[in-house]
Amino acid sequence: MGDYKAEFIDFLLKTGALRVGGDFSLKSKRESSWFVNVGNFNNGETSAALANYYADAIISSEVPIDLLYGIPEKGVGLAVSVAIAMANKGKNVAWCFSRKDEKTHGEASNLGPEDRAKKLFVGRVPAREDAIGQLDDVFTAGDAKYEANVFLKSFGFSNFPLLTIAVDRQEVAIDGNNAIEEYESKTGTKVISVITALDVLQYLRAAVPIETSNGTITANSLERMVNYLRVYGTDLARKSIRECENELEQIVINLDRSVIPACDVQTLEQFEDLVKKTADIGKIGAYKLGFELGLTYGLPKVVEVARKHTTKPLIYDHQKAGTDIPDTGKNFARVIKNTGIDAVILFPQSGPETERAWIYHALNSGLKIIVGGRMTHPAYSVSEGGFITDEGALEMYRIAAQIGVNDFVVPGNKPDLIKQIRELVEAEGSTPVFYAPGFIAQGGKIEEAAKAAGDRFHGIVGRGIYQAKDMRQAAIEHTSQI
Repeated sequence: MGDYKAEFIDFLLKTGALRVGGDFSLKSKRESSWFVNVGNFNNGETSAALANYYADAIISSEVPIDLLYGIPEKGVGLAVSVAIAMANKGKNVAWCFSRKDEKTHGEASNLGPEDRAKKLFVGRVPAREDAIGQLDDVFTAGDAKYEANVFLKSFGFSNFPLLTIAVDRQEVAIDGNNAIEEYESKTGTKVISVITALDVLQYLRAAVPIETSNGTITANSLERMVNYLRVYGTDLARKSIRECENELEQIVINLDRSVIPACDVQTLEQFEDLVKKTADIGKIGAYKLGFELGLTYGLPKVVEVARKHTTKPLIYDHQKAGTDIPDTGKNFARVIKNTGIDAVILFPQSGPETERAWIYHALNSGLKIIVGGRMTHPAYSVSEGGFITDEGALEMYRIAAQIGVNDFVVPGNKPDLIKQIRELVEAEGSTPVFYAPGFIAQGGKIEEAAKAAGDRFHGIVGRGIYQAKDMRQAAIEHTSQI
């Protein structure tokens, strides 16, 4: 990291402009654990310091520019100060910004249409051959930047080699694309920032705990920032997180293969009997709890009963969680964590932003996450006569794998589909663990599903165990098949 980057981060901390560890609503409607408010720099001292950091970034980029253009609105206040800072560092460039309305008096009196630029620009009017460097504070969707390009091109200007912003949050847009990369591709303009999210993370890691005017930045604060970048980060950010985090994968079950009883029984007594008779079987890996017991008795009570007899993981299947708006993921994760549940199953059918939000909040709550996309029953996907497109269901798995989730629910009665999902998530760098229902009543064979899944597989068996005359023996028989 360049010296000016570290100095800028230190400056952000001292001024209270950088905050880490809270819940900050962004323009995108996401809830972020970290935030930078460049708008805090509104006096001569802080504005001069900010301009110096911009100047350092521009000079370090080695991209030649002749003139700085401040993109309305935030960039307007940067143009003059950054030009002064660059001059002080031995690089003299011109500056300008544009008016909202054409000037019609003074030097603009009686000018014709061909002199429109003189009516709209403040500072030095760009020349056709000028290499124009643009300035703004942040980059979200890039709307203002595209508008600035259209505006400048309307005067015949075409050389825009550089756009400089203060902070690159290194996160994907709502559609999952990298907005900065798209802008660079469409405009030919290189985008640089004084610092990036990874710069901030690297700096803070070496310094925590840090006392600031906004409170203490702790290791837990950084963990939440890591979770945010893991979920919403660009390819580069996620790759860096994976390389730096030695324990990114959450281990749900400490066995490569096991059977998970699906506890879809009607009474608490039946549930307790099931757990008592199977808990000591070595290849019983966990217990899956559904809505029936939870709504009838309250999930905390169900967990309490289970914990009398086993310490094995308890997985909650909301049947199906992740089908609401992104905002509800936070409360869902909080409530489920408070019940004592270890892991949750998500089927994020409400779209990619819901999937990311629910995974993010589950991570922050300390829950382990299992993601599904395809189901066992007929007429689910479009190719089977259902509503969910085949591609959309696969995208649920792909996004989860990109985030670093390795645990996936797959239909155990569709081995060919398990193989397809396995290839898809492995292509995203995942070493998958598969959880498969769909046996007995739905016709799947546990040994065939296990073969398609690979080394790490957990068969979910409901009626085949809890409706058996001898639940313990049925559980032993099923575990023998994996």
